[in-house]
Amino acid sequence: MSFLKEYSKIIGLLAFAFVIIILLSPSSMIFARQITIIDTELYRASGNESSVRTKFDFGNNEFIKEFPMEIGEWRGIEYNATKVAGRLDADVMLMRAYSHPKLYQPAFFLILQSSNRSSFHPPIVCYPALGYEIEEEGDETINIEDISWIESPFMSISNDSTAEGFDGTINVKKLIVYKESDGKVNERRVVLYFYVKDNPLSTDNVTMVRVSAIAPTTGSYEGTLDICKDFTSEAIPQMFELRKEGDIMAVKLIENGILGWILLLALILCPFLLVFYLNRN
Repeated sequence: MSFLKEYSKIIGLLAFAFVIIILLSPSSMIFARQITIIDTELYRASGNESSVRTKFDFGNNEFIKEFPMEIGEWRGIEYNATKVAGRLDADVMLMRAYSHPKLYQPAFFLILQSSNRSSFHPPIVCYPALGYEIEEEGDETINIEDISWIESPFMSISNDSTAEGFDGTINVKKLIVYKESDGKVNERRVVLYFYVKDNPLSTDNVTMVRVSAIAPTTGSYEGTLDICKDFTSEAIPQMFELRKEGDIMAVKLIENGILGWILLLALILCPFLLVFYLNRN
């Protein structure tokens, strides 16, 4: 106890510094949901990744089923994914088809998570294993028209969402695949997908989000590609929110009225009370 009494002022100053750091920290840092990365590459960073927060737990089947069945004018129908999840060694899987009254094709939507990256098969491997040929592979840019999920940083003088470094787009991978029978193409698909990667230091979980649609067997696939891009553009804000600073903790406490003021005062006084307690004898 004599040691604590001797160094009580230093302990008090350290405790006071800690309280000040907490009060001046962005509230999003204190109450943050898990930070994840949207990227087009599974095993490395592409250089075009986006830092986001998930709006639900991708690793929980019950939570993932809360993904809305209605997104704008899109209406979903769910498939039983139990058998497919077993074949793909998936821990969590969601399979739906979303239709739009103004569009001629549904968009097939898949969320798949596995805790074993070595057994996780990306579309570029899966589709050939299912008998498809790859016609084209590349990248696509999804324009996110709904920017209500984005806020300007704390004390920013700009209301422009780009103030946070977000230019209104998310990068995804594109595949055009087809199947042949008797030398003729009898099925053709447009596939868009990306990965949601957790902190590799804390978990090995990886999630794939895929949107696909059936394209004409010959000619242009641009109409089908637009369907996939339109749906993906509306689905992304339902799953994620971009990282944002938000107000500092002191401001958040003050906004909560008298109880917030009391807690703020208590936090500031705690270090002084600690010094008094250590020196009372």
